[in-house]
Amino acid sequence: MNLNKEIKIIFSLGIDLNPVKIKKNPPQKVIHPIPAHTGIGSEEDSLLSVFFLRPVARIKDMNKMFKSDKHVLRFSAKLISSVAADDERKFLISVYARDDTIMVYELADKNSGRSPCKFMERKKHKNPFTKKYYNEKDFAIGSTIYLNSFIFKLIESDEYTKKYMRDNPDIFTDSDIQAILNRVRLSGGKFASYEEFLVEVIKKVDPENLGYVSKENIGEGLKK
Repeated sequence: MNLNKEIKIIFSLGIDLNPVKIKKNPPQKVIHPIPAHTGIGSEEDSLLSVFFLRPVARIKDMNKMFKSDKHVLRFSAKLISSVAADDERKFLISVYARDDTIMVYELADKNSGRSPCKFMERKKHKNPFTKKYYNEKDFAIGSTIYLNSFIFKLIESDEYTKKYMRDNPDIFTDSDIQAILNRVRLSGGKFASYEEFLVEVIKKVDPENLGYVSKENIGEGLKK
């Protein structure tokens, strides 16, 4: 069969001679996973060797380092644990405002069977929920802090820390007395008079009508 006859047969059968378009798969994006931090050095420094072929110096917040140099916030804390013996343990958490590093020291009373020692080395810690590093504004009395696999509740702070917080109300908003008073006045505006508001506050602060309240009762009452 010659070529002309083959062409006639193809046209007689109605065969489509247009080129067939083959659907191409979209190009696949290759995502290289970031290797886990080895624990040597800081995580930021290790990431620089992942994102750059040539070593690059990490950019530091020099303004913060110079402004907050030598400022150390200290909090007494207790360990939140299911082990009953941990209730008696006392800890001192130091927050270095210069670079937001945290160090934990365990205190011990005499004849307690424990020795005072460094519980955690000074380094930066991430909040397991926000995945961001803790900084100084995350620390306040009553806050819960997650460091590695341990949970700490901040109980009290020293006088230097309290003064530092009062001097920096833009960072520690709960230390701004005027802002707190404005929030109290805003809550009182929902009542017909301030007398009714004060009666409601007393009920919250002293729910058992004992006639006296502690500092903790006042704090919890105002929160309610």
